[in-house]
Amino acid sequence: MFGDLIYFNKKKVDQYSALILGKNIETRVIDKDNIEDISANYLLECSNFEKLLQRRDDFIDYVDDNQGISIKDVRISSIIKVTGEIYIPEQFDMVHLIDQYKDMIVSQVDYEDNNQRELINSVLKNSKVKIPIFCELGGDCDYWMGIGKVSQEDMLIDYNELEDYEGKELTIIARLESRKYYRDKPLPVFDIYKDFLGLNRALRKQIASGKKQEFESIDVNEDYIGLELLAIY
Repeated sequence: MFGDLIYFNKKKVDQYSALILGKNIETRVIDKDNIEDISANYLLECSNFEKLLQRRDDFIDYVDDNQGISIKDVRISSIIKVTGEIYIPEQFDMVHLIDQYKDMIVSQVDYEDNNQRELINSVLKNSKVKIPIFCELGGDCDYWMGIGKVSQEDMLIDYNELEDYEGKELTIIARLESRKYYRDKPLPVFDIYKDFLGLNRALRKQIASGKKQEFESIDVNEDYIGLELLAIY
């Protein structure tokens, strides 16, 4: 593998590597201010992880060793290696903008009282946005759509740089979490109150009774597979 590593979930890769090896993984100290050092070491770790997965029944490689298994028949919780094109839905751009400028938003809002100020300040300050990444998989996977949500801290490029990779074929390593089938209603993929603000179900139900803005919820009108993304390069 000689591609640019653009996403790497080190925590999950270490966790699954430890399960395979039956022992804890020694973590090398990396200078987090040196992106080149991080990328080089993560590339090596990703390569070693792929070697550990070889010949396992719960690893399906659609890139280097296509076994003729339909993506529909892959067991849930298996790890797959596929190629595809990735993109982030445009509706999410507004959420990302809110996340970038949330400190300014908190300071500019006209609050009714201090309690309201403290509540909104607490919600926004503690929010951790999850970025929805859509993966258009190739013919080996029957052109299914794969969707995963990732943390910015696991990205090795800036959010705005993701546009540069749209339309390019990338290698994706992911754990298969679910299959969602479209029937009559759109399938929810991202909810700003759950995946950004972290509100509990009761609060989300109260908010759901009102009319939503387009960016508050991202839905799809097609079948898709839910992915826990581990690496993209």
